[in-house]
Amino acid sequence: MKLLAMKGKMSLVEISKKPEMPRSIGEWIEQIRKDWENPPEFKVDSQKLKHLVIICDGNRRAAQAKGFHNFLGHQAGLETVKGLARTARKWGIKTLTFWLWSTENWERNKKQVNFIMNLAQKSLNEEKLLKELCDEQVKFTHLGRKDRLPSAVRKGLELWEEKTAHFQKYQLNFAIDYGGKDELIRAIIKIVQAVEAKNLSTQEIIKNPNLIWQFLDTKNQTLPDLIIRTGTQKEEIPHTSGFMPLQSEYSGWLFVEDLFPDFKPQAFLNSIEKFQKYERRFGR
Repeated sequence: MKLLAMKGKMSLVEISKKPEMPRSIGEWIEQIRKDWENPPEFKVDSQKLKHLVIICDGNRRAAQAKGFHNFLGHQAGLETVKGLARTARKWGIKTLTFWLWSTENWERNKKQVNFIMNLAQKSLNEEKLLKELCDEQVKFTHLGRKDRLPSAVRKGLELWEEKTAHFQKYQLNFAIDYGGKDELIRAIIKIVQAVEAKNLSTQEIIKNPNLIWQFLDTKNQTLPDLIIRTGTQKEEIPHTSGFMPLQSEYSGWLFVEDLFPDFKPQAFLNSIEKFQKYERRFGR
């Protein structure tokens, strides 16, 4: 808001200012880092929001909008992941999941795939990030397939899982090479193997369908309460891309326009507050 003098009278006029465009990828990342340094003070209703999922959509579009090569949007998005994760813990969100790479993303340009995998490897090798998880007692879990990931990325994920396995204060999930249909197929195979090994009977599953949760990637975790998908255009008909088809049966979904690297603390807070005002009925 800005005060303007017009013919001797003062009027309040809404002035909309476009944010200054970063001149380099380094400047962009520094902007994102500063945006997340001092998020608003807030505490979630821990009865309503135990598990939050963020589907990180719009990295490439954000980079192109700022005049950068679209690959660099993933680098900026990584900084947003860090800011969101720290803020979520500060606000008391116990379980946080990021969907970072789908089973279909392998079909992208080979150079882009290599860029993203190298970025993942570099991040997983950052000792200070792993130390941060340990210091804050965050258990890390990889959701998805490991067999198709580059060995360095797979080893990095396994190291994070191993070093944080005993923590219980917070839960952080990275869904990498994850697809809902793929997860169900892998779960069915595990169930068949358990039945064949006489460790489980079909009658047990019929009597207690909730046993299936133990065969999914999110074993022993709370089900998602809220799923936020960024980068949803106004004219777009929102879609879930098959994310956690079983676990999300009663999840709330919010589709926001902000491209993922441009998703800021206030927009994050607005999404959570909107969700907490809504009463889910769970079919009742």
